[in-house]
Amino acid sequence: MPPPARRRDETSGRLLVPLLIFCLAFLAGCNVENQSQNASPAPAPAGASPTPYIPEAVPETTAQPPQKFTSIPTAKPRDRITVHYHRMDGDYSTAGLWTWDAYQKHTPAKNELEPLGIDDYGAVFQLDRQRYGESDRIGLLPRMSRDWTRKDGTDRIWTPSLGNEVWILSGNPAVYSHRPDLRPHLDQAFADKTNALQLILSEPVDSAKVSANKIHIADEHGNAVMIEQAQAASPIHVQVDTSSALDFAAHSYTVAIDGLGAPQPLIPRGVLDDTQLYYNADAQLGAIYSPMQTVFRVFAPTAHSASVVLYDQPAGDAGRQALPMHSAGQGIWEAAVTGNLAGKCYMLLPLGPGLPGKETLDPYATNTVNSSSRARITPPTPAPPPLLQKPDAPEDMIIYEMHVRDFTIAPNSGVNAPGLYLGWTQGNTRLPGDARIHTAVDHLAELGVTDVQIMPVQDFANDEYARAYNWGYVTTAFFSPEGMYASNPADDSRIRELKALIAALHARGIGVIMDVVYNHTSDTAPFFDMAPNYYYRRLPDGSLANGSGCGNEFRSEGPMVRKYILDSLKYWVREYGVDGFRFDLMALIDRDTMTDIVNELHAINPAIAVYGEPWTGGDSPLQDKTDKTALLQVPAGAFNDDYRNALHGHPDGPDTGFIQDGSHRDDLEHAMEVSDWLSGPGQSINYMTCHDNLVLWDKLKLSMPEATGALIKRTAKLGYLILLTSQGVPFMQGGEEFGRTKGGDDNSYISPDSVNEVDWSLKAKNYDMFTYVRDLIRLRKEHPLFRLRTREEIHARQHFLPAGEGLAYEIDGSGVPGETWTQALVIANPDNDQPLSFPLPGGDWEMACDANGATMGQTFNGTVSVPAKTGLVLYRQ
Repeated sequence: MPPPARRRDETSGRLLVPLLIFCLAFLAGCNVENQSQNASPAPAPAGASPTPYIPEAVPETTAQPPQKFTSIPTAKPRDRITVHYHRMDGDYSTAGLWTWDAYQKHTPAKNELEPLGIDDYGAVFQLDRQRYGESDRIGLLPRMSRDWTRKDGTDRIWTPSLGNEVWILSGNPAVYSHRPDLRPHLDQAFADKTNALQLILSEPVDSAKVSANKIHIADEHGNAVMIEQAQAASPIHVQVDTSSALDFAAHSYTVAIDGLGAPQPLIPRGVLDDTQLYYNADAQLGAIYSPMQTVFRVFAPTAHSASVVLYDQPAGDAGRQALPMHSAGQGIWEAAVTGNLAGKCYMLLPLGPGLPGKETLDPYATNTVNSSSRARITPPTPAPPPLLQKPDAPEDMIIYEMHVRDFTIAPNSGVNAPGLYLGWTQGNTRLPGDARIHTAVDHLAELGVTDVQIMPVQDFANDEYARAYNWGYVTTAFFSPEGMYASNPADDSRIRELKALIAALHARGIGVIMDVVYNHTSDTAPFFDMAPNYYYRRLPDGSLANGSGCGNEFRSEGPMVRKYILDSLKYWVREYGVDGFRFDLMALIDRDTMTDIVNELHAINPAIAVYGEPWTGGDSPLQDKTDKTALLQVPAGAFNDDYRNALHGHPDGPDTGFIQDGSHRDDLEHAMEVSDWLSGPGQSINYMTCHDNLVLWDKLKLSMPEATGALIKRTAKLGYLILLTSQGVPFMQGGEEFGRTKGGDDNSYISPDSVNEVDWSLKAKNYDMFTYVRDLIRLRKEHPLFRLRTREEIHARQHFLPAGEGLAYEIDGSGVPGETWTQALVIANPDNDQPLSFPLPGGDWEMACDANGATMGQTFNGTVSVPAKTGLVLYRQ
């Protein structure tokens, strides 16, 4: 959601195909198929959830036989599935159908299907079910020109109950078991104010057909609502003003247009942003437990009734009890249930216009269980981990990114709970057969990093028992830890064990930064069932916006959505002792919300780190994005891709940067002075790689195809020299400090452990590389001149010197608080073969670090020779 090398070209914000494969395949796995009905539904009674209009089946007498086409060969005819696809614009010139096994157990050799022909309905595709492992859930997603920015709507899912011939429509999420009626109809009706509606038609019609006298609005009792005016805002949009304000708290309404299909429920949409009607900043939502009673509260503003459904167990119907909730006003529903409910499970059942009317998770659930299928009532114990004394400023941090499973899953990690939260809690671990090599958390303490950024641990959509590998960028429940890393996904283990992980890192003086994904959600997230037109951004045609590239965008600007984001972040700080947050696709969070996040978190603890990706994964209707244009006003940090690209080139391509061949030196110097879209060094997250794209070793191997392993290692060390002496906040991907490789996999979001695991034997093999990085980290921590606080101070104290094809910068340390050096000089030689002869500024200089790491005692003056593909750090006291 939306970073996977996960998903995109971070420089331009263009979405990479692997990202969409990830998001589409994963999110599709949790969609529910939509089946057509033989007749248009009648308006729903009061308190019920009206059934959306579904096009009628075309009478047999009007159906036209398809043109002839040759069916694909299959081993068994029953495995041949035919998909008919209709576009309103009639353009099938570049149409294709992306398909996948929604269970992610079997990947077909060719996901993209070409049309076999065009009939009077549209394009005809066929697939062989055997290619998907005989899956009974196959994803279908039409797109044009093989371009993910031109995908048509959201994921559709075929299941055997639909039969072997199905029909889909442009922009419609349904999969029909018979040919639907294509006649124009009223598709959706929304209320954007109490007296202003927007109607969306299935296709353009003559404006005379949507005049005020042809439109009918009625409440659940059949009482008509007077219309003041109606006018076409576009060929498929009709704006309607009513004569009086509608009361959505007391009534449900339907809208019909003469000759345009069945009545549609009127769905409150923009009106929900009226903070006088639908906002309570102080409301405590979720399951508020005490031994005497548990109070359940949920924001479901379009519901006309709601229930809390209790269960004895995470699965099965034992103890099922549905208890009514009552309206507490402002869109909130509430129920107080007496007795000690600890250990019981629950779901919520909101009913109302546009709601599916099914049991769903509580969005504020703090302990999801059984693969997010239920919430568990869990007392708020144990206590949060002790707070960590954080560095004084962001510039003092050295951030290390790691996936929970990757860190300990390898057999040579030496831990007793590989791949789990508990694997991070075990100390005194060593590489089997080599007692010199510390592994797991002891390695982090030995390396000297200040913070670990753990990839998503908010509960995401997956089978927690299967523990199939996933990066986790498809969040379902934002208050609950993920269960696949817990010893038992069915109880409170995930809470206790994640707290133990954090406590283990805090005990070693290491902070924990959570990688959070508030730009989109999984398709199974409860917001779709609570108020889908409130929690997600929509395009003018009513479809979901997709700036994340994962099928939806979380609408952070909604007042109660903003409250939800803030409530959850503060919960992780107060309940888990989290030290910071990295925001995936931060640009999809509006500027006001992002500013509130920083301010409210810093009111709890001024040292909490807040930073993210200043780009989107695609086009978004959001106007005030927290992108690079916002960061001079929004006090959050951001990944500096200017720095990354200048240092080693584009993250996935064979192009080069300074450390490979000396290119882009001017760009690198500019980024090292803090890019002009940032207000200061504390905002600049400097990095060579992160989980997205190629790891450093693989990037260098791709861009230096003739290089030996020894040369790749020297090049990587040169990158670390510059990274750890640059002004700003250094960030490194875990395991790369000793040559981690993924075999060239640039998007390993669901790749096997053999690709993703941290192989601790590499630490022994490349021990010199590890000690080099360790020494540079120690040097940076000991000398504040590498950690200046303002752009002005950097410009006054740091100066670049002529160095031929190399890079040299001098830093004035005189008067810097805590600094023992008066000057530092860093020289980097990117040449593969030739040493760099560098004329030193006058006087003696002492050696602090050479090609082998920290070294003391050597004195230089006049000229110093810097060996090929290495660097030096010199100083004066």
